[in-house]
Amino acid sequence: MTSHVEAQIQARIIAAEKKRQQQRQQRAELDANRQAGLAARKTAKAKRLYCATCARRQYRGTYHRCPLGCGVAVCRKNPHCGNTHLKQCDNRPEAS
Repeated sequence: MTSHVEAQIQARIIAAEKKRQQQRQQRAELDANRQAGLAARKTAKAKRLYCATCARRQYRGTYHRCPLGCGVAVCRKNPHCGNTHLKQCDNRPEAS
């Protein structure tokens, strides 16, 4: 036969285990939400355009695409960026 003190101790142990299990479950849910948010942030960041030469952020109307067809964005404001990229472009025709 168990005393009422031992029964209370067992009840507290069970309650503490339930609380720990709930905390584990909450942490797992928060981690899943965080991972989804980080993945969304990463894809959004990958969609942003940067100049191929100077690495400045490019917004709509502030860049040209490479005329040789490689598809990178090049600053409109700075002609040096376009000239530098054309010399380095992978699609540049070979000089004979």
